[in-house]
Amino acid sequence: LVFAANSCHITWVIKDATISTTFVDSIASKFLLDSLAAANYSSDETMEVPVIKRQIYSTTVKHNTAGFQGSALGPDWYNGLSLKGRGLDKKLDIKYCSEIESVVHTPDADFNLSIKLSSGALIETDALISATGVIPNSQMFSKKLNISHSDKGIVVDKQMQTSHPGVFAAGDVCHIPWSCSENWKQMRLWTQALQQGFYLARTMAAADDDDNSLGPDISFEMFTHSTKLFGFKVILLGRYHEWEGCECYFRITSGVEYIKLVVSNGRVQGAQLIGETDLEEVMENLILNQLDISQLGESILDPNVDIDDYFD
Repeated sequence: LVFAANSCHITWVIKDATISTTFVDSIASKFLLDSLAAANYSSDETMEVPVIKRQIYSTTVKHNTAGFQGSALGPDWYNGLSLKGRGLDKKLDIKYCSEIESVVHTPDADFNLSIKLSSGALIETDALISATGVIPNSQMFSKKLNISHSDKGIVVDKQMQTSHPGVFAAGDVCHIPWSCSENWKQMRLWTQALQQGFYLARTMAAADDDDNSLGPDISFEMFTHSTKLFGFKVILLGRYHEWEGCECYFRITSGVEYIKLVVSNGRVQGAQLIGETDLEEVMENLILNQLDISQLGESILDPNVDIDDYFD
C-alpha cells in the first residue's frame, strides 16, 4: 500500500526498528526503502511498475452495503480502490518503534482523525488503515475443541482434524503442533491458508472412504511464501531468517534485486529473493534435496555462474 498510493502524505507507524521484520531482515529493509526513495513518485504516474505473473484473487460480492469487505486477499486486497490523493506529490514518514495509543474522530477539524502514538507524537490524518496481525477467532469453540494456549488456534492433527472426530480446521484459525521438516513453519498467511484448504479437502474425502493413509503433502515440507513489497516480487523459502551458527550469502544490486541464502553445514536451508532473480526454482530444489554446495561457497551467487545448469 505504501508503494501503490500516490499524491498523498503517508505516515507509516511500525512497532519494530525496521520495516517488514516478519518477512525481511534489516539489510533487505534498507534495499527496499532506498529503492522507494530512488523511484519517481510524481503525480503524473509515469513510474515503471514491474510485471508480476501470478494468480489474482477477488471477491464474488462486488458491493457490500454494510461497508465490510470480508476476508483479506493477500496483496490484492486493495484492487479496485482509488489510491490517488489530492496532493501534488507523495511523502512518506516512518515512525519506528511506535504503537497507536488512541484514535479520536475529529469531524470539525481539517482532518478526520487525530492519532496519538506511544512515543507521544500526534498525527492528524484523513484515513487509518490497521495491519496488526492475526489472532484466531476460536473462543466460540473452546468448550468443544482443543485450543492451543500459545496462539489460541484450534489444534489439528496431521489430517487437519480437530479433537472432535469429523470436525476439521485449516487456515488462520488452526494451530499445527506437528512438523514434517525443520524448514517448514506455520505462519498465518493467505498462501498457507490456501495450501491448508486444498490439503484439508483431500483428507476429508479420504476420511469418508475410511482411508487413513493420506499424510501431509509437499506444501508442509518447506515454508514458501510469495508476495509483493514496494513493487518487487518477494519469494521466501525455508528458514529464511538467520540463526546462530549459520552462514549467509548475499547478492545485492541496488534497485534491481536482493538475494540472501541461509546456509548450514554446506547446505541451503532458506532464501530471501527480492526482484526478478529467476532463482526460486533452483533454490527450492536445493533446500528440499539438501545438496552439498560447499565446493561453491559464496560463488553460488556469482551472476556469471549458471547454477541452473550446474545443478541440472
